[in-house]
Amino acid sequence: MVIRMFRMVPAVGALVLAGCAVAMSGSADNLARLEQARAANPASEPAIRSLGIAYFKANRPADARAALQQAAQMDPQDGVAALYLGLAAEAQDDLPAARSAYESYLKVGKTAKVRAQVADRLDVLALREVQADAKRALADEARLSSEAPAPNTVAVLPFSFTGADSSLRPLERGFAELVATDLSRSSQLTVVERARIQALLDEMALQRNVGVDSSTGVRAGRILRASKMVGGSLTQAGDQLRASAIVTDVSTTRIDRPATDAESMDELFALEKNVVLELFNSLDVTLTTAERNAIEQRPTRSLAAFLAYSRGLEANDVGRFDDARRYFDDAARIDPNFTPARDKSRAASRVSAGTRVNAASVESGLRGTSEGAAVSAATPGTVSGGSLGNAAVAAAEGVNPSPAAGATAGAISTAGQPQRDPSAGTGGDNPGVKTGTVTIIIHHPEHPERR
Repeated sequence: MVIRMFRMVPAVGALVLAGCAVAMSGSADNLARLEQARAANPASEPAIRSLGIAYFKANRPADARAALQQAAQMDPQDGVAALYLGLAAEAQDDLPAARSAYESYLKVGKTAKVRAQVADRLDVLALREVQADAKRALADEARLSSEAPAPNTVAVLPFSFTGADSSLRPLERGFAELVATDLSRSSQLTVVERARIQALLDEMALQRNVGVDSSTGVRAGRILRASKMVGGSLTQAGDQLRASAIVTDVSTTRIDRPATDAESMDELFALEKNVVLELFNSLDVTLTTAERNAIEQRPTRSLAAFLAYSRGLEANDVGRFDDARRYFDDAARIDPNFTPARDKSRAASRVSAGTRVNAASVESGLRGTSEGAAVSAATPGTVSGGSLGNAAVAAAEGVNPSPAAGATAGAISTAGQPQRDPSAGTGGDNPGVKTGTVTIIIHHPEHPERR
């Protein structure tokens, strides 16, 4: 069995913290002020939240998480605390904690633009968690390989293509996807998700500098705790395509008789159905009438659409999510009834957008909102704009304090003085414009005594 491995995903790396020097730098004076505020009023959730945000901006994610976790426990409805708790957890590569915090923001967060960013980022985290699981599994290979596999669990590997027409090579992914989908129609089988399989193959490739030997499939199966592995080949001969699929027992490494068929290229889907029905026989699975009818369904009848879809799977597997989306869109355009293509396009689009979400983009999304005012309370001026604008804003705040300024002033007040949570705002995302009168006195340089 030949297994092609694809290296995966620099594109779904960790959250980027750099790139916004003003917004991401924490002032030592500001931190000291906020630490004093928390000490003066340890029961103030806004003060603790502001300190946590400032710690995060000062690149102190551990301190940030401690403060923000406390703030989130004090007020589970505080979306800003949940949001920055997720950012801090992701900065520490604690993906489950980041996911939990981001999910909390989706429930209680007020800023629609940032909710959309967080939803996209969660799709990236899901991929990163699968990759992290693969890395842990490979590190724990000795123990996993010694355990009995999960019964009736099947993993379908990418097929290998041989032929003169290299444009058909993406069928390695597409054909395997069809087989996995049809095998999952049976209630007697559990089919391993292709994302888990691909992540493990990627990790194995990263840790191996030489070619892949024939034992890779069995090895992957043991790590995945699958009882059966399905793999095979596609061979082009003129206008015909021949498919050969085999079932390998992971525990014994016994290989069953191949399931084979050959059809014209136009009959690709009939070819796959014939092969998968033979696979069910090899797996000793008897299908119900309803299951057989489900297997007979075809996602598309267009070979061109399916080839575009297969190219999308190939691009997706190597982290080229924008390309994947375009291929899936092509497939859906060729066949508007090709539902899996539309679904994959949306998923690739979300992941692509999620890879561009970082602390700076989130803060930009908060700009001008009530939640942005809460961030300003932690680091005055970082959301509003440049230094000159900040000076004018500070002067205006001194005349007619805004909610953000009120919270900041409250954060540094002594215990017992009223404090206002700026994230409460007025119930909307855009607080009103503040006005005030500022008197500027300019002394004439010819009269130094008047300076």
